[in-house]
Amino acid sequence: MSESPTLPNLAIGYSRARLLTLFGGSLLLTLLCTVLAFSWQEGNDVTKVLVAICYVGAVFFGLATCRMLWRLATARQPVLFISRVGIRDTRLAGETIAWSAVRKIFSWEQRGQKFVVLKVDPLIAQRFSRSIAMQALTLLNKALGTDSVIVNAGGLTVDMETLLETCQQYWGAGRPAQADEAAAEAEAQPEPVG
Repeated sequence: MSESPTLPNLAIGYSRARLLTLFGGSLLLTLLCTVLAFSWQEGNDVTKVLVAICYVGAVFFGLATCRMLWRLATARQPVLFISRVGIRDTRLAGETIAWSAVRKIFSWEQRGQKFVVLKVDPLIAQRFSRSIAMQALTLLNKALGTDSVIVNAGGLTVDMETLLETCQQYWGAGRPAQADEAAAEAEAQPEPVG
């Protein structure tokens, strides 16, 4: 990876093709659950638990369909901004996370979906956990550590691997050299044995 001082500012938005695929999948699952719920309701050998599961699935996938339709209608503007100064994901908050506050960047996979995780200073992480949506993601953060910000590449014009490489490149270029040297010295010092 080259760390050029002339890295351009990036603005990443939603991919219409990916959103259409997600919309089609959620619409298909909504219709499937709805048809099964109404056809099984009249059957004698089907338990009420299966019918209830289909109703819950119809509601869940129906809400996902509405969300994808909303994203398709409003997906004209970029949602992720990356610069030498930091990264800003408007889906999380309107603030920019400075690269100097990021301690580590890594990928994480949960149930087949991959995420880019920014391990940040605890004070910065608290600012991003105040919203209701981020409080729900706090449960995910417990698996990663309480001072992480999760960036989802799902539906964006870039895939997770490209986003991870881009973040690492900008993180390397945006951090001061003293921070790298101080971190290396802190890791190199041996622990006293008592």
